[in-house]
Amino acid sequence: MQLEAKLISLDDDLQILVDQINSGQWDEVNELETYSADALHAYLQLKDTVFVACYVVENEQPTFAGMASARLEQKPYDFSKWLYVDEVDTCSNMRKQGVGTALMNKLIEYADANDCDEVWLGADKDNTDANTFYVSLKPDSIDPVVGYTFELED
Repeated sequence: MQLEAKLISLDDDLQILVDQINSGQWDEVNELETYSADALHAYLQLKDTVFVACYVVENEQPTFAGMASARLEQKPYDFSKWLYVDEVDTCSNMRKQGVGTALMNKLIEYADANDCDEVWLGADKDNTDANTFYVSLKPDSIDPVVGYTFELED
């Protein structure tokens, strides 16, 4: 089995990708929303957004296996850049096969090529599978973080 993690751009057929995402095998761990080609197109038009799709390739046939989204950010005080990883989602039937590692490696490669000083992401404290996975990637530090959400009314 071969894995291919690919940076997605506006030149890609976003409708095909969205169809693959929406028909992927997901579970409650992913908390996945329904994707649309228009929304993904708008996302990719934003400055410094990154979207990666991962495929399992067998007999030259790619099968969608997961995706990740991130943003390049710059500190306001010292010009250092970092990549903030927003989502890493592996299809439930593709977990523990290297998909998450391929996605993270592609994001780290992208960050390095774009002169970032670090890659940062957070995971829910009670998501033990995700935390075990991220620890296995040997991060330089693990921060104790508490997140706060402020939902806005329409």
